[in-house]
Amino acid sequence: MEQNISKIEKEFIDRTGKISKQWSLGEPAGRVWATLLFAEYPLSQKNIATKTDYSLSLVSPSLKILESLNLIRSIRGTGREKLYELELSFIEAFNILIKRQLKHDISPLINHLDMINEKNKNPKLLRLTAEYKQLEMYLGWFGKMISMKKITGEKIKNLLG
Repeated sequence: MEQNISKIEKEFIDRTGKISKQWSLGEPAGRVWATLLFAEYPLSQKNIATKTDYSLSLVSPSLKILESLNLIRSIRGTGREKLYELELSFIEAFNILIKRQLKHDISPLINHLDMINEKNKNPKLLRLTAEYKQLEMYLGWFGKMISMKKITGEKIKNLLG
């Protein structure tokens, strides 16, 4: 059974790393975050390095990125040792990452398309701009649903049919 859990944990860490690379966090930060998502108790930097097969010098900046986004926090271990644990649930963190994507990638793209459309009323660009604005609206709604902690995934599923 331990073998299967280790295999599942490794796959989870690898996949989360790839996803976080696409979200502009970098693969190392995603793998470190996944390690903490899977952990049953706070981990030291050394524990994280072992689980990710990364050096301490690669784990350290990843921890700083995750702390700056308030996805994780550090706590005191025994002596001077720092331990790391999750600050937010997976879905709350996902919401932060969506908002970050909106702010840094999608909104600037919509603004750029709007500027182009002011000069050139290209039907394809107008349709594309409308689709991006619709995406921005849907992602905003998703974030609001997450913020309403009383609404569970099952309730949302029932509302949407």
